[in-house]
Amino acid sequence: MYLYHIVFEQDDDRYVNPHITLNKGLSKSTAVRFYTNGGRLFPEITDLTRPLNAEQWIDFSVAFGADFNPISEQYIKFPIVSEKILVFNREITNDLFAYIEEEYMKGEIGEEGYFTKGLLSKEELMKQYWESMITAKEYVKQKPYKNPEILVFETIPIELLEYIK
Repeated sequence: MYLYHIVFEQDDDRYVNPHITLNKGLSKSTAVRFYTNGGRLFPEITDLTRPLNAEQWIDFSVAFGADFNPISEQYIKFPIVSEKILVFNREITNDLFAYIEEEYMKGEIGEEGYFTKGLLSKEELMKQYWESMITAKEYVKQKPYKNPEILVFETIPIELLEYIK
């Protein structure tokens, strides 16, 4: 079972040289800034709602994203060999992000409720985000939701990486 990390073309502002990744390993510092990470949207709320039984290594500030399938012609492929790869429900991340869009629009047009009307509070959404947490291996078996947000919480060593062009 493998995961895939996108590699953009050189003319894209999200480009990260894949050879740097292949020499240093895949980590937050060598990953592209493309993937969502709901745990980083509201760090204070993430910490406040963190379950007591959540592993200490779950640190959203060091996590980077991946996909279950390649989404571009170029990508870095690596096996799922660790339990430190977690999956969350991206729909909840999207709802949390609506609060960020709301703040921006409030500043632009002075109106509230455009993006967040009918949504649960940020705190309730973050609790649901935590509740959606499952290991990548378990997600593949169960597929409890259709829009997964895959986050890797450790560096993937160079010997496990394969660059596909």
